[in-house]
Amino acid sequence: MKIVKRALLLFISIALVTGCGVDKDASDNMNDDKNKVTDNQNANNNQVDDNNGDVTDEKNTVESKMEVADEAQNKIENLKEVNHANVIVTNDNAYVAVVLNNAANGDLRKDVESKISDQVKSIDDTIRNVFVSSNPDFVNSMGDYGDRIRAGQPIKGFFNEFDDMVRRVFPNAN
Repeated sequence: MKIVKRALLLFISIALVTGCGVDKDASDNMNDDKNKVTDNQNANNNQVDDNNGDVTDEKNTVESKMEVADEAQNKIENLKEVNHANVIVTNDNAYVAVVLNNAANGDLRKDVESKISDQVKSIDDTIRNVFVSSNPDFVNSMGDYGDRIRAGQPIKGFFNEFDDMVRRVFPNAN
């Protein structure tokens, strides 16, 4: 009986030592695999390559390239209906904030909007969409963003603000 107890005790000891070692290694390997998946998910979370080599967040409607279009702004301001304009271009979209002159009575008519769009597209043939607003808050914000871009501030610092503003003013824009 003593031999059976010792053999059983020895067998259980070996099983525990061996079993714990295997579980620990398997557990470590599983955790390593989970970390790799998590790291990859974090690295690629919601990002899309737009075929221009730029990787952008797929939730953004506005790409992370932003430029002030001074030449387009000058052409728009030469229109008789427009007193002042701010134009920011993001890849193939142009966002135009206009202050209309007194003769336009503050109403942004479709014909004026079309003239503005034509002026922007005449400067840059890569522009596909032109979004125009005479909303006073939009005009002020666009002026501020234009100043920040000209001052060389990193776009990352205010890109999400700009994107949110564009979504509010132009909810049907894609």
